[in-house]
Amino acid sequence: MNKTESAVQLEMLATENGSYPTTLTAKYKNREPWAAKDPRRIVSFIPGTITTVDVKVGDRVKEGDVLLTFKAMKMHNTYRSPIGGTVARVHVATGDVVAKGVLLLEFE
Repeated sequence: MNKTESAVQLEMLATENGSYPTTLTAKYKNREPWAAKDPRRIVSFIPGTITTVDVKVGDRVKEGDVLLTFKAMKMHNTYRSPIGGTVARVHVATGDVVAKGVLLLEFE
């Protein structure tokens, strides 16, 4: 071990291809860890205005069915169901303005 390596505290970073020693920045250490998205929770991916809500609580939908549409950046965007299931809660209504990351609806 040389003089430079002994002055720096190395930490093990696990990857798909194994682990290796490295230095981790404060930004990396304080980041929000990645977590798989729950397909039962539909969240806005950009800010916009809800133009239609095509489902209501209790509706059964199939994968690919239209859930709602919204207008963002002069375009109309359609949210389609990522899974088949029953709508448990609808958190928005036509005309609502939503920010990125807002929970729009949930499945049972």
